[in-house]
Amino acid sequence: MLESTEYRWMPHHEGAVPPAGQGKRISTYTVALEAWRRGLDLTYYSFFDEDNLLKVRYSVASKDKIHHFSLSMGDKVSDEAFDICDNKEVTKQYLSKGNVPVPQGKMFDENSNDEDIVNHAEEIGFPVVVKPTDGNAGKGVFANIQNSDTVRELVSYVRHELGYKEIIVEKYITGDEFRIYVIEDRVLGAMNRRPASIVGDGKHTINQLINNQNRIRKMNPHLTSRLIKKDREIEALLLRQEYDFKSIPPEGERVFLREKSNLSTGGDAIDVTDQLTEGIKNIAINAGKAIPGLSHYGVDMIVDVENDTGVILEVNARPGLGGHLFPMEGKPRDFAKEIIDYYFPETKDIERTYLYFDFDSILEPLTARSADKVQVITPPVGKLYSKKYIVSGEVQKVGYRNAIRKEAIARDLHGHTENLEDGTVEVLVAGIDKQVVEGFKEVCWEGSERSNVEEVKEYEWGKPVKIGFEVNKPYNLKPFEVREVFKEKEILEKEKERIVESYNKLHNSKSWKLTSPLRKVYKLINKE
Repeated sequence: MLESTEYRWMPHHEGAVPPAGQGKRISTYTVALEAWRRGLDLTYYSFFDEDNLLKVRYSVASKDKIHHFSLSMGDKVSDEAFDICDNKEVTKQYLSKGNVPVPQGKMFDENSNDEDIVNHAEEIGFPVVVKPTDGNAGKGVFANIQNSDTVRELVSYVRHELGYKEIIVEKYITGDEFRIYVIEDRVLGAMNRRPASIVGDGKHTINQLINNQNRIRKMNPHLTSRLIKKDREIEALLLRQEYDFKSIPPEGERVFLREKSNLSTGGDAIDVTDQLTEGIKNIAINAGKAIPGLSHYGVDMIVDVENDTGVILEVNARPGLGGHLFPMEGKPRDFAKEIIDYYFPETKDIERTYLYFDFDSILEPLTARSADKVQVITPPVGKLYSKKYIVSGEVQKVGYRNAIRKEAIARDLHGHTENLEDGTVEVLVAGIDKQVVEGFKEVCWEGSERSNVEEVKEYEWGKPVKIGFEVNKPYNLKPFEVREVFKEKEILEKEKERIVESYNKLHNSKSWKLTSPLRKVYKLINKE
């Protein structure tokens, strides 16, 4: 039996990230959740970008002010700063002017000849990096290129097949790549991204170890959909290491499956905050000072810890927080808290509630386009007291859960009640009034008119609780399997939307109207 990893989630995040808030939307959910838990007004709203794609943003407001956010980026980051960071070459120009170390290199526009690009690579010396000026998530980025022929081949591929006309060729710098997060003159933390890999145990095949690694990733709210896909790239890299999917690596040996460290292709986020030196921190802080209006951001840096230095590869105005909040290894860092502290410093001392909201139901009217904004109901702020009761006796199919729900709502309690497989009923209640929560045990004893309660066991509960009170349907699925069901539902709904839209276009088209007589004849023939 393969061992599973025990994560050290921050207690207020454990179980508090609904399926819709996982993966790419984790910053959008966790920053907003932190604000909401302090009693600030939270509103999600939608709009269409220049490509007519639906985007979801959110605003956070107190009595005195309001701030708007996009993912992890708030409105204290200027539009100018965002536009600068959105273009790697322009970013590099600003950093160079600010005396911030960057790799030697040059940008080539769509009018540049491929051979001119190859010549530049030869001038600065191998190895080099080829990357688009506006790429993201590592698309079109190729590092450690060793010769002219490979540069020529990859330049053609990136420009003419991937469609990135403007590219950068720069010197490849060796060292560890850190993503460092900064607010003004404070470095909050850093992570290192390790390429997809598995560690042998001397018993299981690489195929089995990958499957186990994917099971672990599915339990991580940041990585639920970022699994290790067994493809030709992995097969080729294994072959170079004299392995295949059926090989059994020795115990303790780490086998790398990819060369790129992108989390989206199976990479791991590892917290390395404690490895940061003062020199490296200063470079990260100076990067922000070099770009006007950039108050909080992430930098990708190749670092040399021993020599206390590094070079900036990229600056991101709205970096993802998931790898810092939910690292695969190391200490989680609460950047969501730091962001709300920065925008609403007057709320720092407010004790956050352990309640959380159902993000899936918030997004539904926005993505269905039945509403353009949704305000999330404000929770009671303060210490949350919680209890779990397991009730046994004649308590299923006798109206017990509905009676419990009615009484919980009447007492302003949150939580759920659920039938368990052994015939008992679970009752989870939470509220800011300790006496009411503890007194609910008597309500569990009373139950419904048709119930016969024989025993009520009481347990402490210190984890987050969803706002409201629900009667849960029993799932015979593990948490990550439930998330997969939701994701599959979302995929099917999107496919349905696409088919309906295609049908409507066809139905309203001129050709559809012109072929109407033919379809009528076809129906008559089929009837005969």
